[in-house]
Amino acid sequence: MRCPETLLGQVTRQPEQGQAVIELEPGRHLEVAVSDLQGFSRIWLIWWFHRHRDWRPKVLPPRGRSGRKGVLATRSPHRPNPIGISAVPLLRVEGLKLWIGAHDLVDGTPILDIKPYLPRYDSFPEESEGWLEELEFQDWQVELPAELEGHPLAARVRAILQEDPFPHRTRRTLRMPDGRLRLSLGRWRFFYRIQGQQVLVESAFFQA
Repeated sequence: MRCPETLLGQVTRQPEQGQAVIELEPGRHLEVAVSDLQGFSRIWLIWWFHRHRDWRPKVLPPRGRSGRKGVLATRSPHRPNPIGISAVPLLRVEGLKLWIGAHDLVDGTPILDIKPYLPRYDSFPEESEGWLEELEFQDWQVELPAELEGHPLAARVRAILQEDPFPHRTRRTLRMPDGRLRLSLGRWRFFYRIQGQQVLVESAFFQA
């Protein structure tokens, strides 16, 4: 798969925008295999977490502060078998290329399989959500200065802080001695403050 997102920090967990292309291998009649896929507006991608080399039986979820959970009760990438699934918009099919919309993959992700998304069978909105039902979800209002709005990690920063801006090891957020908070994404450091229901991002710098 090819897309502009080359860093893990550029990928949001519940993406709302973006575009990528899945390039199928030639010489395997795959252009025939996808010949009737065009009519579906969304597809399932089954893919490989190729950036992750190990797994953990318990992980710290990025939302909430209820402690570690068994990895198979989460969507963590640190799995016994590093296989991911994503339901993504299908924009168009052009021979051996499938153009998709908002996604949570990075450039070069190996695609293992593709299946059509069927809303009458694949959607169960009334089912229970396990330990997630104990959490209180709140969307914070995140303000970025104009000079950071075009930053390649701006969408990721906004998505993380909207969910929960408080210090959390998995989110790589911590409180600084001067009272500000810091979010780390790769080598980038973003500094912000919490005022009421607002999260005010003040500055960022690249740590060489």
